[in-house]
Amino acid sequence: MPDVYVPQQGDRYHIYESCSAIESGQQGNAAQGVLVHQPLAKPILAAEAKGKTLCRICLNTAQRQ
Repeated sequence: MPDVYVPQQGDRYHIYESCSAIESGQQGNAAQGVLVHQPLAKPILAAEAKGKTLCRICLNTAQRQ
């Protein structure tokens, strides 16, 4: 199984490290004074085992390709 990108906060995982949802989430956290971490690459099964679901932006991008 391929790796996905899992932010430390939130309930989504991402197929693309450059997903705009990751960037906007990090900007929102930084604006609130929350420490920003880079998403970790993890197996998709590990992300889903933690209750994470696929980001809709990543899904739409993948469907267009």
